[in-house]
Amino acid sequence: MGSEKYHVDWDAAPWFLEKASDRDLEKWATDPNCHEMEACAKALAKRLAEREKTKVAGLPEAVVKRKELRDNPFDPRTEVSADAKYISRRIVTHLWILFVLLPFIIGLLLAIVGVIR
Repeated sequence: MGSEKYHVDWDAAPWFLEKASDRDLEKWATDPNCHEMEACAKALAKRLAEREKTKVAGLPEAVVKRKELRDNPFDPRTEVSADAKYISRRIVTHLWILFVLLPFIIGLLLAIVGVIR
């Protein structure tokens, strides 16, 4: 003799499913003898999605960014590493000194000495 099918509530009112606990909804959603199996599964999925959305939305932006960076720390196709930025800044600084500042200082010294008039 098998189990008979049953109803969660006499009319499975949406307010009843909203008031039910997660454990009850999960039990009813996985029980093939429950007439409201699909409604319970939908209510549980909706509740979990809303809970996840509020959990993410409630966090400060810095925490969300940190979580994203932990999941995907570096994309070499679109980002430049901090090391590359540091090295390039040093190279540009030295080239500027060699090609702009040094000729200006040499020209100024030569003008002061009187070689260039």
